[in-house]
Amino acid sequence: MADHPERRVPTLMDVADRAGVSAQTVSRVVNGQGPVAARTRARVMDAIGELNYVPNRLARGLARQRSLSIGFATNDISLHAPSQLASAIEGAARQAGYSLIVTIVAGYGLAPVTHALRALRERQVDGALINASLSPADAHEITARFPDLPCVFMDVPPSTGVPGALLDQALGARLGADHLLNLGHTRIACIDAPQGAVAEQARLRGWEDTLAARGLNLVARAPGDWSPASGYAATQTLLAGGVPFTALLVANDQMAVGALRALWERGVNVPADVSVVGYDDTAESALLIPPLTTVRQDFPLLGRRAFAHLHALLRGETHPPTLSTPHLVVRASTAPPPGPERQDVQAALRTLMAALTRP
Repeated sequence: MADHPERRVPTLMDVADRAGVSAQTVSRVVNGQGPVAARTRARVMDAIGELNYVPNRLARGLARQRSLSIGFATNDISLHAPSQLASAIEGAARQAGYSLIVTIVAGYGLAPVTHALRALRERQVDGALINASLSPADAHEITARFPDLPCVFMDVPPSTGVPGALLDQALGARLGADHLLNLGHTRIACIDAPQGAVAEQARLRGWEDTLAARGLNLVARAPGDWSPASGYAATQTLLAGGVPFTALLVANDQMAVGALRALWERGVNVPADVSVVGYDDTAESALLIPPLTTVRQDFPLLGRRAFAHLHALLRGETHPPTLSTPHLVVRASTAPPPGPERQDVQAALRTLMAALTRP
């Protein structure tokens, strides 16, 4: 049997011949630059589809002295927020003719972000989006170390003064705390996130400031690492600490999943005994038992705004920092605190459980 000759890859000239236009016209359509009549554009697009023509991204980039790729330096991509952001950024970048290169930031602070950006610069990205916690000083240091790499920061304090697309973490924290206070809770505990994370610091400070305005403090606090397992362990720590609480603020929904499990195992009814408020509004939050009250953050919108900001910088335009507003989604995991009789029953149950688990 004779070998079949390799099928030739269609070129820009093939598209021009099929559409009956010049190569320059095809180039304008492909690159989205320059005026092209609607009927002509339609003929070119039909020819592109018929020939299955794929533009040579490298050649286009060389013509513009760009790689037509952007970088996304982010923490753990398995977490809800980074994965949602990456999906939104990739879609927006693709529509604008850019590819997305993702690199993981292994840790917090200046050193791991610097390492990630060096890796992206080696890939010749045109610019970078940085979804990693940085102090204002570290963010400014990044701009000094990479003066030729346009960057948009997504996890720095809003007052930092660098190009940024950010979420109003303090407002989100205040919404969750105010909700519990307005229900009548005064004994509120929290599960916060890893120290060094800007979001963790803003949420914890927002909770503390909101309670302080009512003359209250958090009665107990346990750390997590954003994962469900850490929320489970942190709740066990809070329950074992012996400090009674009627409400629990959790720094993200994934840790709240673990918290609900730990409370259920100890016979603590949510929300009759303890109300739980999460943060993020993941897709699963409405399907939990009970459905989780949480602070919704629109990560797809944030991702699109971040790319739009970076795209403007790449075109030499100025773009003011944007601050996205969260809002509270009230579901069945929150209710007024239990009355004195039920609190007495809770105390008796805690004493019994402690005795049963004591070696």
